[in-house]
Amino acid sequence: MKPLIPFKTVISGEVRGGTLVPTRLPNIPCSMVKIKAMIGNGGNVYLGGENVTVPNGTTDQTSGYPLDEGDVLDWIPIDNLNKLYLICDNNGDDIVYIAFR
Repeated sequence: MKPLIPFKTVISGEVRGGTLVPTRLPNIPCSMVKIKAMIGNGGNVYLGGENVTVPNGTTDQTSGYPLDEGDVLDWIPIDNLNKLYLICDNNGDDIVYIAFR
């Protein structure tokens, strides 16, 4: 088991998504991130790569990972938040994140 490496910086924020074009998360170098769909969102939000889409019942490689309101992803090891994109069922649905550097 690798020893834990203490983080030096904590970054947290919010990203508002849309329904037509994926929203890129901010350019924030980090080592780990946790993401939560805001309580009060009108529908699901979906995370994925730059071509992320809302799932539509077909087999593809772009359907986003769904988060219902209040859902939380476990810690994701990632070197920059900007590798993730967000698309939503409803304009203005949000996610919040906390990242460690």
